[in-house]
Amino acid sequence: MKDEKDMSERLKYFRGESQGQIKRRDFYLHQIIEMKELFERNKKEIAYNQGWIDFHEKGIEEHKKIIGKTNDLDEKKDQENKMEFHVEQIKEHHEKNIDYHNKEIEALKKEIILFEEGIKRCESQIEFLEGKIKENST
Repeated sequence: MKDEKDMSERLKYFRGESQGQIKRRDFYLHQIIEMKELFERNKKEIAYNQGWIDFHEKGIEEHKKIIGKTNDLDEKKDQENKMEFHVEQIKEHHEKNIDYHNKEIEALKKEIILFEEGIKRCESQIEFLEGKIKENST
């Protein structure tokens, strides 16, 4: 003989647990969407900064050509200063930005894996709880 009150309490418990797992799974899904958007934004920032590095490297090469062709000391000094500006921009700005965004991408990859594992775990738990609900509903 089944105790109806006991079954009702068990059903309430299993349904609550199932809803909690569904809520957590949905949270993980939403977070993955946000992380993938951040991942793409970081990739774009790397490409943007790499474009600036390419620009500065071309500038450096042009200044080297001018330095090699001129005998005017003032002109050489001016070109060396301009070349130093490009080097400084690469080293102190763009390379550091690329490093920052690469670190973000690596962290996001790890976070996405964790959340994907969490989703699998939640789905397994939901499946178990649905079985318990079915078992206690009959």
